[in-house]
Amino acid sequence: MNLLALIGWSGTLLYLLNHAYISLAPNWKSTIYYGGNLIAALCLVLTSAVAQSWQAVVINSFWAIISVLLLANISLKNAPFTQPLFNSGIALLWLWLATQSLFSGAVDLTILGWSSAYVFSFAYLLFSAGRMAQRHYLLWNAYAALALLPQLWIDQNLPVFALEIAWACLSVFGAARRYSEIRLID
Repeated sequence: MNLLALIGWSGTLLYLLNHAYISLAPNWKSTIYYGGNLIAALCLVLTSAVAQSWQAVVINSFWAIISVLLLANISLKNAPFTQPLFNSGIALLWLWLATQSLFSGAVDLTILGWSSAYVFSFAYLLFSAGRMAQRHYLLWNAYAALALLPQLWIDQNLPVFALEIAWACLSVFGAARRYSEIRLID
């Protein structure tokens, strides 16, 4: 295994450990979570850029920037991005994907990959700004991980491909666990 592959797989492992931490720990610490995300993101920005896997570069660069801001105690609560804007962006991306698929007769994997980049990035921003519930964040992460798989396979970006499979599983498990913790009457 060469150094670049080792860096990529290390970033994958760190992201998975970190995502398991937030998915399973009821009282997670933000400095651990954002610090781990920063290191993992930088590892995968490097390896994804070499693989020319541009959706993964964008996602991980965005996560690195958000993590740096939060570790520097810069609040994102006033960020000009809201849940309705996020939902509108998703609707537009799905409309674009559906239109392209209808006219071409096939799903455009590039658009699907970019919808993943959008969801991963802006769900992370909304969650980090305290504007998205943890269970919704985890469910959007499951979507984003699964939507990115075909493009990662084409790019042969195997560290990120493996990451996204595990990420989707952890996200669904964590979201289901969050729903089971909801109590209407104690």
